Amino acid sequence: MKTRRLASVAVVLSLSTLAWGQVQFLGRALHPRFPEAADKLPANTGVAEDYFAPGRAGDPAEIMALCNVRCFASVDGPGVEAMAARTWEMAPSGWYRMTGSAGRTTLLFTGPSVFMAPTVFTNVYTRHGQTIDRKVVPRFDYAVLFMGAWDDKAATDYYQTFTSTGTSVTQVGFRLATDGVDGEGPGSQTLLVSVHRQGPGTPDTWERIGTVVPVPNVDCGGPKNYDWVAAWNSGEVPTEPGKVYAVHVKAEKEGNSFQAFWRPNETKTNDCYRIGSKGQTGWVGRNLCMVVGTDNSGLVTPYNKRVQKEYVEFAGFARKWSQTYVAQGRSLAGALLYMANSGVQPSVARQRAVVRVREGGQDGPVVGVEKIAIGNGIHTGDASWGVYGLAYSPGEVPLKPGKTYAIEFESIENYESLHGYVNIKGMVSDDKPGFNPYKKAAPDTYEKGTAYKNGRDDAGFDLDMQIIEYQHEGKNWDKAVDPQNLLVNGDMEAGELDEENPANGKVKGWRTFFSNPGTAHHFLADPPEKKSKILRVTAGKDAKAVDGGYVQKVVGLKRLDTYRLSGTVRSSWSLDIEHYCQVGYDPTGQGSDPKAPTIVWETLPGVHSIWVDYNSDPIRPAGDSISVWLRAWAKSTAGTPFKADFDGFSLRRVRTEVPGAAMQVSEQAPAVRSASTAADLKTSLPPGVDAARWAAVNRRVDELIAQLPKREVMTGKGRPSKLGLLYLMVDRESQGMLDLADAGLVPIIKTIAEACNRGHRVVQHNPEATGLSPAISRWSPTSTRPNRQPR
Repeated sequence: MKTRRLASVAVVLSLSTLAWGQVQFLGRALHPRFPEAADKLPANTGVAEDYFAPGRAGDPAEIMALCNVRCFASVDGPGVEAMAARTWEMAPSGWYRMTGSAGRTTLLFTGPSVFMAPTVFTNVYTRHGQTIDRKVVPRFDYAVLFMGAWDDKAATDYYQTFTSTGTSVTQVGFRLATDGVDGEGPGSQTLLVSVHRQGPGTPDTWERIGTVVPVPNVDCGGPKNYDWVAAWNSGEVPTEPGKVYAVHVKAEKEGNSFQAFWRPNETKTNDCYRIGSKGQTGWVGRNLCMVVGTDNSGLVTPYNKRVQKEYVEFAGFARKWSQTYVAQGRSLAGALLYMANSGVQPSVARQRAVVRVREGGQDGPVVGVEKIAIGNGIHTGDASWGVYGLAYSPGEVPLKPGKTYAIEFESIENYESLHGYVNIKGMVSDDKPGFNPYKKAAPDTYEKGTAYKNGRDDAGFDLDMQIIEYQHEGKNWDKAVDPQNLLVNGDMEAGELDEENPANGKVKGWRTFFSNPGTAHHFLADPPEKKSKILRVTAGKDAKAVDGGYVQKVVGLKRLDTYRLSGTVRSSWSLDIEHYCQVGYDPTGQGSDPKAPTIVWETLPGVHSIWVDYNSDPIRPAGDSISVWLRAWAKSTAGTPFKADFDGFSLRRVRTEVPGAAMQVSEQAPAVRSASTAADLKTSLPPGVDAARWAAVNRRVDELIAQLPKREVMTGKGRPSKLGLLYLMVDRESQGMLDLADAGLVPIIKTIAEACNRGHRVVQHNPEATGLSPAISRWSPTSTRPNRQPR
């Protein structure tokens, strides 16, 4: 058999690397124009919308579409080219659409020259035929995008204060009412942007941190209303979360002035200090039209496009280019390279490059997987320019902070993809693969690296690109899930036992079903230790066959997310032609028909009388619910008695954040059927707290307390044990969050396993929290039930 290679490019595609099936990603990039308008953002359900429907309502005035954002989607592993798009400027503005192969996908949204902090979604699992609609809202430390009012007097300097949530500033963007030169005319000027740490006095006396970045050719006024951006590499402008800083914007030419868009400072948390061209100086009670991006999301940008100006100077046509740089993160998240291709080649959207990362420099060994970047840009018929881009899942290209690497782009175009192409002027392709990257726009440079042409020649300059990394390692991130178990009583511990007749036991959260009337359902303590409770399906008296089990419907889910189902199963018979157990899930959420074709079943176990683990693939709900099915079937009850046991089940959201980022909190607790309401609570409902969420918190805490009879339960500041458990279930270990728990303002909880995993840290943060049971501290964070005994 022949092995086909792309000429001089060591890329071999095997069937094992290819993703089969097609998917579609679409949605919009948006941001509220000011913080108070966040509730005006459209729902992010994942259900596809028709953005081109006649008569479709426009956006609320409080929402701004983000245009010219670069969008990339890359399937895990080598051998599949990335998908790409750029958000629209025309209606529906901010819209994007990418189609390609199904699989575990990482999405990257970035825009070094527009209002867009790099945003990455990991673990986006898809199957053939699915369409996923995602509204993308970048995270800024400061974001006011209001252009309905402006400074009516010229100013030479503006200082906009903000509170940092990250460790360094990486982007500042702004819009102006007029450029201070000739407004609507062709004139322009260069502005300078810097960041200053709060100190005594007014911002014009505060210490500057980091370098000053120029924004060249600022030309605005009238219909010309563009994004203007300055950027830094991570670490160049260090900040401390929670501290106040000011962004300073001034003209490069001393004495020149300009006018900014602004709005009244409604939140009273940040303010603008201006220096007028004619002496009007001071705090103005306004917020400038500006965004400030920092390393606040688990991503770092060690190599950034710092000067906004694009497509300035070619580096030279070649098949391969690389750039050395020093890593700051633990693995590569994405890369974007400004480039153009030959006028006698197909458009940039048809151009691809294999991307390699080499340790130590341009000729070092390859680290991690080689992936395929795709082009995205503009095509005029005889010229095409834009960017190469791609995304990586955590760990695909592991990195060591402080080490030098070379990121290499090599065209994989070939005779098949180039030959016969004729451009709009009738010029025929020369069949020569390659591309022409752009140099960094002056005065932007990267002192710790350099560009290499064809992997050999030190070019003496740096390439115009952006490199994004994961700050944290993210080991086994493909299995990462939220700690919260969305199943009610997934550990099967809550309910009423009847030791004399287990068939009379009443388990919480689960409903029985049967297709054979001889099926019996038991809720019992697992013998002989009887330390944990289980669900059992077996044969009733005189029954000759068994077919039935338990079902639970979980609602309040999102099609935008996927979920993993896991648990353990034990049977007195290993699966054969006459006996088996099944675990199933129905993405439609129906819970009435065990024979529905929409249920996805897995048959087990392969060994009898031993607990066997079950773990599902990621499940994407068809709507807002998933039903979970536990089933046992026996054609005959002859011989060894047939028993099928189920225990320790969980349904958890697959984490799509980057490693180390704060976990998402559900918009509402899953609305699983329960008699408990806010009116039943022993604790009065705090003002401003959603009743359904508060009820879900208290139901779960009651269950947990019931599971810990006669054991010490952690308490704090003299509060009841219920609040003590709430201490353990807040999203972050911090004194501030613990104080919120004391005040009764905890909106949602995690599972008891996660609670116990964090218990010792809570004690460290809150010395008044005492009485942590040793039994609790021994619980495993990965277990769904306490004191699990070896099976």
